[in-house]
Amino acid sequence: MTEGGAAMCRPFSWPPVPGRRARGLALRIFRPNLLDSPLPPRGDRRRRGPKHEEIRRMKMKELEAATGIGRETIRYYIREGLLPEPVRPKRNVAAYGREHVKRLNLIRKLQQERHLPLSVIRTLVTSETGEPAGGFEALIGLEVAMGPLLADGRNLAPRKLADVAKDTGLGLDEIRIFAGIGLIQIDKRDGGEWLNQRNVRIMEIIAQTRADGFTPDIGYTAESYEFYPQLIELLARRAVVGFYSRLGDKLDQPAAAKLAVDGIRTLSEMVPLILIDRIVRMVEKVSESGVLPAEEDEV
Repeated sequence: MTEGGAAMCRPFSWPPVPGRRARGLALRIFRPNLLDSPLPPRGDRRRRGPKHEEIRRMKMKELEAATGIGRETIRYYIREGLLPEPVRPKRNVAAYGREHVKRLNLIRKLQQERHLPLSVIRTLVTSETGEPAGGFEALIGLEVAMGPLLADGRNLAPRKLADVAKDTGLGLDEIRIFAGIGLIQIDKRDGGEWLNQRNVRIMEIIAQTRADGFTPDIGYTAESYEFYPQLIELLARRAVVGFYSRLGDKLDQPAAAKLAVDGIRTLSEMVPLILIDRIVRMVEKVSESGVLPAEEDEV
């Protein structure tokens, strides 16, 4: 065989893949617009832009530095449900993100500027589903805008607890028990104990029920009212969280205050009617069946 024939019998092989410089040259020849800007250095080929910044994670030490809040407080907030759990890429590794920084700053603002307790803050920062109730920050301080719209003479002149006890005939210790079960709220300031006019009126109503015959000696003690504030707390929580979650980023404060007050008035008219209707129907049911259900039975 000739040398040419030997060459023809050599096994076929693909041509070598051109390097980056050669590929770039070829692309410039055929599609010059694709490579108008030079390739970045190999070590800098990381994803850039807002999305990359949003997913950046930090360690606990970095989160402390970013917020000025200590790790024990941060861990407490996580346990109490005020902060979301960190991402855990490994068993003993916790990674925090911008959402943690934002939430911690909001909690501190609500504590320092609005003097809100953590129980209320938890309600504000979480929705009914347990997810962040976004967009409500613009409505922080809504109670100030609601005040004039709710003005009915019952929230303008607080009274000393001792004076309320004297006027109603209820003992100081008993009034404190009513506060302990959540039926009323005692405000402490200037070294004294005070009730706003709504709470004063509640104590006046309790005193009237005693005069009507609902007395402690037949079982109507202060503790017997404990169930009612529990129900009201649930109703109030659902109403507040639902309002902020649905409307927090859609209305300004004046419009939100008016709508909130309208909602309060609707509830204050509707809930008593529902209660009366349910009580009457329950009495009818007992009369028909001759059976008294247990208090804890499902209804």
